[in-house]
Amino acid sequence: MATIEEREGLVFASEYLILDLRRTREMLGLTQEAWGARIRFSAQHVSSIERGIRAVLPDYVQAVDRAFGTNFSHFYREYVVGESSPIWLRPWLDHEREATTLRYFELAVITGVLQTEAYARAIIGTTRSGAAADDAVAARLARGRVVTRDDNPPRVVAILDDSALRRPVGGMAVMHEQLTTLVDAIERPNISVFIVPAHVGAYAGLDGPVALATAHGRTVGLRDAPGAGDVVEDPARVELLEHQWEAIREYALPQDQSLDLIMKAVDTWT
Repeated sequence: MATIEEREGLVFASEYLILDLRRTREMLGLTQEAWGARIRFSAQHVSSIERGIRAVLPDYVQAVDRAFGTNFSHFYREYVVGESSPIWLRPWLDHEREATTLRYFELAVITGVLQTEAYARAIIGTTRSGAAADDAVAARLARGRVVTRDDNPPRVVAILDDSALRRPVGGMAVMHEQLTTLVDAIERPNISVFIVPAHVGAYAGLDGPVALATAHGRTVGLRDAPGAGDVVEDPARVELLEHQWEAIREYALPQDQSLDLIMKAVDTWT
């Protein structure tokens, strides 16, 4: 991966963020070791970020903000996450952050907001590499923190097709970690995951992923597809997506049976 110094100009918001983090450290007169000690990251980790060979993730900027009273997290959310997301998706990201209730259906993979870093990287790595992949992974993990935040997290109801539990994304170790993390997510009071079992034939979910975000009494939808997508705000179209999501849920197992199915899938990846 090329370092920041090897690239021409400040093309990415993530590059600006890295340079501003380094400038802040230097203005405070801190070495990488001293800076790392204050934020509880190793000097090697700090060096890798400042040289542009390690992605800046939310936990890093949050640690900096706590230690030094800065507001890098705001810049990260507004610009770094945005640059790694297609233009058509950016309105949805705002709805997702502000939602009190989120509903998802995924046919082929684990829902994005519940993905581990390794699982997300395995998927994103099929179409991106280097800095672009790092930034996209960081953006996806930032979306995940919306649903696991401590302060008033949204209610999340995710439906997955059984095939998402069986597809070897990233290999055995990655799948074991991902499904174990999914089990941990279900233990949170705000997150429920339901599985459409393999024996179900044709059902509404075969048309592809659906997402719905509700905030302030208003619901918007998302129809996602490879390389494209559609953020749906028209009430009539949103109502159709809600009907589709509810139709999919009718085929899903109850929560306890869904959890049992996930646990059995975990064992297959051991």
